[in-house]
Amino acid sequence: MANDTTTKANQGSFEPFNIDDIPWEQFPGSDRFKRLGRYAGGEHIGVGIDELRPREYSNQFHYHLEEEEHIFILKGSATLNLGDQSYILKEGDYCGFPAGQRAGHHLYNHSDVVCTFMTIGENKSNEVVYFPKRGTVRIRATGEILKILKS
Repeated sequence: MANDTTTKANQGSFEPFNIDDIPWEQFPGSDRFKRLGRYAGGEHIGVGIDELRPREYSNQFHYHLEEEEHIFILKGSATLNLGDQSYILKEGDYCGFPAGQRAGHHLYNHSDVVCTFMTIGENKSNEVVYFPKRGTVRIRATGEILKILKS
């Protein structure tokens, strides 16, 4: 049987589970999410389910230097802001963000209903995330958020 944070069984293997068994997590002022990959024992690839409320953003506008990320819209719709472009995504739409693609991205729920989507991404210890609108970077290895100084 599983413990509270993973599906690890007594013999050491991770068992299948239903996503309804995982509690929702939420950061203040953001969407709520379930960390499926972590619950299943994954360390190298993050998989999650996010619920984005109407008129909310999924996260800060950002891009990854070392990790690739993917999103798949399960229910509802949202606007993907990608670089200087915007795209309306709906149920069944998919988008990938290759590592080092220097085009910030995030979702905005432009509708009146919750948008549910899956996120898939790597978990590298040396990841650097750039937030172009804030002019900062987050360095995972040190936990620092640093201001970018332009010369």
